[in-house]
Amino acid sequence: MHYYFHTCEEIYDCLVAEVYSIVADCIAHAKREETLLNQLAAFVAGTYRSGLADASMMRFIITARLEFHRSPSLCDSRGPVVPAVQEFYTSMVDDAIARGEMPSDTDAPAVVNLLLAMFLGMGFYTGFMVDGNDITQIAKQLHQLMAYGLLDHRQIGPPLTSTPPAPVAVTVDDLVPTWPGLAG
Repeated sequence: MHYYFHTCEEIYDCLVAEVYSIVADCIAHAKREETLLNQLAAFVAGTYRSGLADASMMRFIITARLEFHRSPSLCDSRGPVVPAVQEFYTSMVDDAIARGEMPSDTDAPAVVNLLLAMFLGMGFYTGFMVDGNDITQIAKQLHQLMAYGLLDHRQIGPPLTSTPPAPVAVTVDDLVPTWPGLAG
C-alpha cells in the first residue's frame, strides 16, 4: 500500500472519494424521478444495489463523519458524502414544494434535516446494529410512512406546534419554600 499511498490521509481520501462516487451515482439516478417519493425510493434502491447498504460501507460513512469532528488532521476536509446527500435532499424538497407535492409553507430546512437524520440514522443502524437484510424491511416501512403517514389522520388530534410556552411571572414568594405547620 505504501507504494501507492504515502500517508494514511491519502488512503482515507481515496476511500472517501470512492464512497462519494457511489453516492453521486445514486443521487444522479434518483434525480431522474419526477416525485419526491420516487426520488427517495430510487436513492434508497440505488444505494442498496451499489453495495452502499453493506455494513462496512455504512460504517465507513458514519465513522468518517465522526472522525472529521474528532481528528485535527481531517478538519480541513469535511468529506463530500454528507454534504452531497444534504444538497440532494434540499433540491428534492424545494422541487416538491414547487410542484405542489408539499404545502408551500413547509419548513424546507427542517424537512431536509429530518431526511438527513434518517439517512445517517439508517446508516448507523445498518453499519453497526443489524445485518443488511433488515434494511429492506425498514426501507419498505419508511416508504409506507412517507406515502400514507404513520397514524390514522382521523384519530391524531390537533397538529403538534413548536411554539415556546408563554413566560410565567415568578414572585419572591414563589421562590421561598413553605413547610406545613409553619405560620407565615
